[in-house]
Amino acid sequence: MARILMANDDTDLLDGCREILEGAGHEVRSVAGGREALAIAVSWQPDLIIVDWVMPDMDGTTVILELRKSERTASLRILMISGSLNARVMAGRAGSDGFLPKPFDADELLRAVGMLIDTGRPAGPAPV
Repeated sequence: MARILMANDDTDLLDGCREILEGAGHEVRSVAGGREALAIAVSWQPDLIIVDWVMPDMDGTTVILELRKSERTASLRILMISGSLNARVMAGRAGSDGFLPKPFDADELLRAVGMLIDTGRPAGPAPV
């Protein structure tokens, strides 16, 4: 199915999302921070990047802005996740294709991912 890169410093969340996404047939790579996500995004060229808003080395909006600046990553689809609804506005301004508020369940994650991957184009904010 799709190649998905996840960037989040919460290992429990990464493990849970990986299980859900791999169970749906996706290939998943996960990293704990934004800098590593930027490097892997360039070399691996995932179909979707799921990025958390708050990470210790680089926040999600900065990751999105950096991805959008580079010709090699500008068109990658990006889903931001966050426990802060204020992040939705910041994610949109930075260039995120969707937003998923925490906490979310497996169905919400799969729906948001499916909207961004299946359409082949940005889907706007993911449904809640």
